[in-house]
Amino acid sequence: MDDYTWRMRLAARRRRRQRERLFVLALLVMAITAVFLYFSIYTKTPEYAMREMVEAYKAGDAETFRRHVDLDSITLQAYDDLTSDLFKYDMNLSDRERSLFENFYVLIRRQMCKGAVKVLNTYIDTREWTLPGEILKGRQLGIDYDLLLDRSLIRHTAFIDLEDVDHHGEEATATFSVVEEYSQVPFVLKVTLKNLANEGFNIGGSETEIFGKKIKFPGFTFNLGGSDWKIVRVDNYRGYLDAVSPILRKNLADYIDATEEIVYRYNRTFQAEQDNFISMQKSPYGIMFANQRVEVSNYITNTVIPTLESRQAELDEVPVPEGAQFLASLRQESTRVTIMAWQSYITGITENSATALDTAESLHKQELVLDQRIEEIVHNSAIARNLPELP
Repeated sequence: MDDYTWRMRLAARRRRRQRERLFVLALLVMAITAVFLYFSIYTKTPEYAMREMVEAYKAGDAETFRRHVDLDSITLQAYDDLTSDLFKYDMNLSDRERSLFENFYVLIRRQMCKGAVKVLNTYIDTREWTLPGEILKGRQLGIDYDLLLDRSLIRHTAFIDLEDVDHHGEEATATFSVVEEYSQVPFVLKVTLKNLANEGFNIGGSETEIFGKKIKFPGFTFNLGGSDWKIVRVDNYRGYLDAVSPILRKNLADYIDATEEIVYRYNRTFQAEQDNFISMQKSPYGIMFANQRVEVSNYITNTVIPTLESRQAELDEVPVPEGAQFLASLRQESTRVTIMAWQSYITGITENSATALDTAESLHKQELVLDQRIEEIVHNSAIARNLPELP
């Protein structure tokens, strides 16, 4: 090989190595740039926040999920949407009464939303639906909170996936596909996000006079502390209720019609049995004799409880539309609690047990609450029938 050819090969090899070094350097620069853009820009976008929230929800990461949702703001707006027609279908209310109830629900808005945040926080942490308790326990505000939660659809709405995120200025909108599990109605919820981070600084955005003319330079905002994109409002929650609630009301009405004859027939039987029960307890001294206790116990065991079981068996044979599942479950629970109350009463009178009688009384109170809730659903009544005094 001559000297010229050798030099040419060396030069070609140097150029190839130089290109390889440049290529590796370019890849390194691109990788560094990608990492920089990801951590300095993309991780501060609403798109990143929503995808992080979705992953946190699927993984049960309550802390991360809660970081991207402003529950206080969401519940205030959602409460207004939910209660806007709460008394629309209660035909027993006069216009004046309807106005009073609507104003009352405005007055208790703070307590109701505080309770909703507690319910949602508990679910986020445990994936279990509970009731808020405290002032919303029972009916201290004239509210059946369990029924209100059912009407909100929140407990039977299944999340499917994140659809899209649109960033515009200081706000962003995101859409999520969901499905209402009872009616199987699909829906796309639209939410508004805001960046609540306050550690930032601005460059530009001021007016400058040049050659006698005022020129405004564009401004740029830099966030020093990262982003804090949070969902602050569900924009079309009312639309979701309007899309699903009529279907559920139709399901409920069909089920009520299908069970009306059973309920009416057994109500007459229960009334007759109650009259017999009262008559059997009568005593000139106000205390049942031993033979009366045995007779009452046998009557409850052989007549009252079998009647309750027979009615529930007939109700269970009626197909339950998805929208009526809540009512069907309440009826089953009412039957179960009522039978337990009677059984405790039997123990109390046959064994002279004050503890069993106290248990029977407590269970009877639970039964009354369940029956009242059932009546409200069947008659489409307003959730609060009387206006209590606010604490």
